[in-house]
Amino acid sequence: MPFLQTADRADINYVHTPRRAGTPVVFLHALGLDLSIWQHQFGAFAGERELVALDLPGHGLSARPDWTPTFARMARTVIDALDKLQTGPVHLVGISVGAMIAQTLAINAPHLVSSLTLVATSCTFSDPVRTILQDRARTVREGGMAAITPLHLERWFPPAFRQERPDVLDQFSKILIGQDHEYHARMWDMVAGLDTAASLESIHCPVMVIAGEQDTSASP
Repeated sequence: MPFLQTADRADINYVHTPRRAGTPVVFLHALGLDLSIWQHQFGAFAGERELVALDLPGHGLSARPDWTPTFARMARTVIDALDKLQTGPVHLVGISVGAMIAQTLAINAPHLVSSLTLVATSCTFSDPVRTILQDRARTVREGGMAAITPLHLERWFPPAFRQERPDVLDQFSKILIGQDHEYHARMWDMVAGLDTAASLESIHCPVMVIAGEQDTSASP
């Protein structure tokens, strides 16, 4: 099982398809999840592209770092991982917090990003929304992952999907429940402070932004 040791000596779990011609595609998952959520993308594109997916620090099988998460530190970890893998510039795909980290990486290290695909994400928040995000951190600290997991599932999946695909909800529930609740709370603290809006004009690579019609957290 491969792990990458980054500059801050954190072991990062990853999966990596064989090298192929063309620019690699790198996938960054959402808060509380892990690299397994990209299984369908790997099934669709592994025959065409070199693909990489990471477990973010404190998620999945990656080590929980001893530093408080910030977007700059998270982006630095991804940069270190890409350097270890010698990918060169990549097509960077992120969903939710993964896309927030991807924005930060593209702003701080534009030479590494050939394109950005940002799914179900934001670049900043109003003060009322920041309060909601801070409340999520408090919910996790007080009630653990069991308290926040149902709220995640309600936000991520509309009622019809939840009824039709209980297997997917079960899969995501088990990933969430396995997370360290204090680190999860710290991640919400990090998200509550997100503000890349003023720096977006520095991004010059092609960008695709995807929003779900029924996504209440990151609406079109």
